[in-house]
Amino acid sequence: MSELSTALEKVAVALELNSKKFEDLDAAAGDADLGITARKIAEGIRAANGLLTGDLKSDLMLVGKEISKFASSTFGTLFATGFIRASAAVSVDDDALTNTRKSFQAAFDGISARGKAALGERTLLDALHPAIEALNSAKDLKSGLSQAAIAARSGATATANMMPKHGRAGWIGERAKGIEDAGANVIAVVFEALK
Repeated sequence: MSELSTALEKVAVALELNSKKFEDLDAAAGDADLGITARKIAEGIRAANGLLTGDLKSDLMLVGKEISKFASSTFGTLFATGFIRASAAVSVDDDALTNTRKSFQAAFDGISARGKAALGERTLLDALHPAIEALNSAKDLKSGLSQAAIAARSGATATANMMPKHGRAGWIGERAKGIEDAGANVIAVVFEALK
């Protein structure tokens, strides 16, 4: 198994194992379908994992396309967008840490643009951004992913104090306060699986 294949399987397992948590968080401030979406994303990841070629650019694009087939919800589309944008950012000339940094930054930019969201609006971006900052200050990939997991979890926790602006949580406004954003929790779980 390649490093990418191993990482993808870890993410798929983590999404499945935490799907009930995502569902519960989403039920409190959304439409309660994020657990189902997380399981569908895991299916898409596994479908792609069986087709990997070893070319990082192509493989990240493939993962994004498979996720978009299996999980066509808003969150699934955003998650797929992250992989698709990451595929355009990587280079065979860069080391693993540089490619990881570029991938997650491109994912952030793509998700932000596609979702028309910004930091502080109680979305997955609020967990992804601190994780990227941790990666950017790391000296190596292993410690970078470990620090990114801590930062992503902290970012997800902080969303409980943010006013939602998007999705169903945006409709309930103040009532969402005190509840962590489900999508931000997905990002924290992904980084925790990768550390």
